[in-house]
Amino acid sequence: MTPSQIEERSAVPCSRRHALALLAAAALAGCSKTPEPTLYTLVPRPGAPVDRPVASIVVRPVVVAKYLDRPEIVRRPNPYEITVSEFVRWGEALDAMATRVLVADLALRLPTAELTVSSSPIAAPANTVVAIDIARFDPDPGGPAILEARWAIRRGEHPGAVHFERIAVAPASGTTIDLVAAMSDCLAQLSDRLALALAAPG
Repeated sequence: MTPSQIEERSAVPCSRRHALALLAAAALAGCSKTPEPTLYTLVPRPGAPVDRPVASIVVRPVVVAKYLDRPEIVRRPNPYEITVSEFVRWGEALDAMATRVLVADLALRLPTAELTVSSSPIAAPANTVVAIDIARFDPDPGGPAILEARWAIRRGEHPGAVHFERIAVAPASGTTIDLVAAMSDCLAQLSDRLALALAAPG
C-alpha cells in the first residue's frame, strides 16, 4: 500500500468523526430553547371623582420621547446611560399603552365625561381636546420612577397654555414589577391634575 493510500484510508474515519461531532452539536443546539421575554403593562389606578359635570373630551394619542419608543423597558444606571434587557419588555407600544391607561384613569376621575381617543374610529367631535407629550418616563439610578410631561387643553378654537409636570414615585423595591407599579402611579398622579384642569370652568 502506497503512502497516499494509507493517508486516504486514515482520513475517512476522521471525516466521519467530524460529521458526527457536527450532528451532535446541532442536536444540542436544537434542544436548547431561548427564554421567553417577560411582558409588563401599566394599569389604571382609582382616583377621587371630580364633582363637576364635564362634557365630551377627546384625548390625542400620547407622544413619547424616541428613546422610550422601543419594546424593552428602559432603565438608567447613571445620568448618561440607558440600558435595556431583551427579556424585560412592554406588552404593547409604550405610547399606545400610556394613552389607554390615561384615558382609563381620567374616566375614573371624570365619571360623567364622554372620553375618546382622537385616533379611535368611534371618536366624536368634542369641544375639549387634551394633548400630552412625555419627555421622560423611567427610573432615576437607584431612585424613584420619574415622569416628565407637557400637556395642554384646547377648548374650542382657543389653545390652552402648556403645562409641565415632573412626578416622582419611589418603587417598593428594585424589581421590575414594582417599577412598573410606580410608573402606573405616576400616570395616575398626572391624571389627577388633568382631571382638575378639565373640570375647571373654561
